[in-house]
Amino acid sequence: MNTLSIISESIGYLQKLSVRSEIFLDDVPKEFKPDLQNYIVGETLGLRNEKILIGHNLYKKWLAKIRSRGFDYEIDFNK
Repeated sequence: MNTLSIISESIGYLQKLSVRSEIFLDDVPKEFKPDLQNYIVGETLGLRNEKILIGHNLYKKWLAKIRSRGFDYEIDFNK
């Protein structure tokens, strides 16, 4: 599979997460976690079933940040 397809699928997966009823930090693929964790520092998060729960508004703001400014970290999609 070529790199553009992998990137497209990965970004598409992040978008699909936004429509779930609950978004957990563990649901976000590991290559995107450093960027999300950096973005949510200092924000109020929830805890459900011993998992970190991210609010929909916060998650959607992070997605908007990705669309407008990109990621804060270089992501290796070739793994």
